[in-house]
Amino acid sequence: MRKVLVISLSLAMFCTGCSTAWVSTLDSILSAAAPALINILQIVAVANGQPVNSILAAKVNADATAIKTLAADFAKASTGGAPGACQQLQAAVSAYETDQQLVLQVAQVSDPNTQTKITMLADLVAGTVGAITAVIPSCGNAASFQNMQAAPPYSLSTFVAHYNRILVTPTGNAAVDAATRKLKLHQHSAFVRSVTFRRLQ
Repeated sequence: MRKVLVISLSLAMFCTGCSTAWVSTLDSILSAAAPALINILQIVAVANGQPVNSILAAKVNADATAIKTLAADFAKASTGGAPGACQQLQAAVSAYETDQQLVLQVAQVSDPNTQTKITMLADLVAGTVGAITAVIPSCGNAASFQNMQAAPPYSLSTFVAHYNRILVTPTGNAAVDAATRKLKLHQHSAFVRSVTFRRLQ
């Protein structure tokens, strides 16, 4: 599943025009990837009967936000400033990748069914770093390619569907199963889900 995700998301690297569509693609990846990563911390906390690692969760959110901000800055940078902006963006992605590795290091529980769920979610989420790096233009060609268009778009719906399917698979651990039902990822805001009577998720 992870391999399929990486391949499909890496297609977003192809250039088909002159726009900053890659920034929107990057935002869509992070809008699902960061919450998915934090959900793993929440599952671990419930399974182990301990508080969520709020420091690590906050760092994941902060680093994902930094990537979004720096991507927008890079897309708007002048020719002279583009290489430096690109390097800052690459550094932010490296920090996020470290966050992901830290989450996976602490994602250990004694319940084998819950551990299987965590492992499957972690494998799926791990592919999102590849998707992020595939979308970002090379710093070596920053001036030429910062305005490239990412196409085809990242399949947020595919990632969310796979993630949610794994997430709600019962483990037999009542506390974990009750918690995971509340952690499903959504493609749309609560307002949009409400006005469409939840036809759009």
